[in-house]
Amino acid sequence: TFSLALAALPEPHWSALTPVAPLRRWRLIELDDETRLTTTRLRVDERVLHLVAGTPYLDSRLHGMLRRTVAPAEAELPDAYRRTADAVAAAWATARAGEPPLVELVGGDPQSRAELAAAAARRAGLGLYALTPDDLPTDPVERDRLARLWQREAVLLPAALLLELGETAEPSRELAATTEAFTAATGVPLVIASRDPRITSRRRAERITVPTLSAEQQLRLWSAAFHDIPGITEDRLRELVAQFSLPPHVIRSAAATVRRAGDDLGATELAWRAGLVEARIGLDELGRRIEPQATWDELVLPERQLTILREIVAHVRQRGTVYQEWGFESVLRRGLGVTALFAGGSGTGKTLAAEVLANELGLDLFVIDLSQVVSKYIGETEKNLRRVFDAAERGGALLLFDEADALFGKRSEVKDSHDRYANLEVSYLLMRMEAYRGLAVLTTNMKKALDNAFMRRIRFAVDFPFPGVPERAEIWRRVLPERAPTKGLDPQRLAQLTVAGGSIRNIALSAAFLAAEEGDHLQMRHMLAAARTEYLKLERSLTPTEVRGWI
Repeated sequence: TFSLALAALPEPHWSALTPVAPLRRWRLIELDDETRLTTTRLRVDERVLHLVAGTPYLDSRLHGMLRRTVAPAEAELPDAYRRTADAVAAAWATARAGEPPLVELVGGDPQSRAELAAAAARRAGLGLYALTPDDLPTDPVERDRLARLWQREAVLLPAALLLELGETAEPSRELAATTEAFTAATGVPLVIASRDPRITSRRRAERITVPTLSAEQQLRLWSAAFHDIPGITEDRLRELVAQFSLPPHVIRSAAATVRRAGDDLGATELAWRAGLVEARIGLDELGRRIEPQATWDELVLPERQLTILREIVAHVRQRGTVYQEWGFESVLRRGLGVTALFAGGSGTGKTLAAEVLANELGLDLFVIDLSQVVSKYIGETEKNLRRVFDAAERGGALLLFDEADALFGKRSEVKDSHDRYANLEVSYLLMRMEAYRGLAVLTTNMKKALDNAFMRRIRFAVDFPFPGVPERAEIWRRVLPERAPTKGLDPQRLAQLTVAGGSIRNIALSAAFLAAEEGDHLQMRHMLAAARTEYLKLERSLTPTEVRGWI
């Protein structure tokens, strides 16, 4: 008991067993009942007992809350990451007396931040455990107990702590306050990791940024990860680097995927597909992914427009050669992405052309739902745009902003605060478009509604004209499969309908269902019935001239 210890132990002193003294503060000794101070039993904490007996382990009270994080092999870290890990370890070592050794690690993705923190801990001779703010108790007493318990564990293991704040929205005020209080009470090596710099009322910690890897650094990573996989040449690796900008752990994951897969498609195709899978992770929740199937044969456009589309393909496909091998990246620095504007009426082939480009380049096509991007709340649109572009920076995707004028319209004269913030949204968009390294296609029905400053940053502008009679006849020929049973169909007469390609496809498909329901061949009368339905949808009336000679 407390009183027995004072009587039996040599040179006892009451202060040794006060709550702030090391024995109780570090929970080396605990009291059964703190309300009966002198008569309660003293007991050694179980974790300490096992440590003294030679069996160290993580305190069971921290299980399920802390996760062990292991650093990758040193050879797997790029030079820039090694220097960053050195900087984190040095910041811990040079922390001023009386202040916690705290580093704020900003940028990158959570896994990259965790690997950097683990590499820094290894340099300091420490292990690393990770914790999220959601795991922190909000009750001040419980939070202080957790902080002291971790301090003890950090010394006994020894280990550093990674507090990962995550990727998404700003934390609530309560969660931010809880995080602040916990970090202030933790006097051992700590990394606070987040995508963006955090706002704090306390003294700012040493802030270190996750480095962005250059194309050559990326090439070395790809080469190292795929060194034992036959069939992938340096030229193929440069194509991968030109298209994808992936962190080291994702590149290693892609290489592991190729090793596990069969070789029916070849290592290069498998590597490309693995890159697509890894790159699309962040975009899947932000847009609708389309696996492109359309080919050039499905496009009916004037030769001038087709030439521009093929030029877009060349710009994307030859980026590695022009930017890295020929050195244009070091000269231009900005505006290295390919941005195209597709302007034309509804159904003229804008979305189809984007699908053709994506298929030709082996990319995913992501259609960005503007209802999830534009927000009536001030500042939210910029956040949503940032999420889209940040996720797309990994590459592997063609971004299709459908009806772009709804988001990218002319900047208005400032009449109130909403106009001012609307202009800020457009300005932010212009900045991101200029810095974007990927391929973005914007479609609009009203080209004149787009801001002039925005148009200057568009590399390609393709006008999709309303198809004339010859073009419509060709669309009718291409839209009907060879296996479809037809009888008496006349593409020239069908081309008398003054509708765009999208409506032609709708009419042909609807007519096919009508014929199939009758068990008959697809004939002009089925086309007429389907055309009437399509015109009702368009709120138009069929004219005698359009259907003359059909039946």
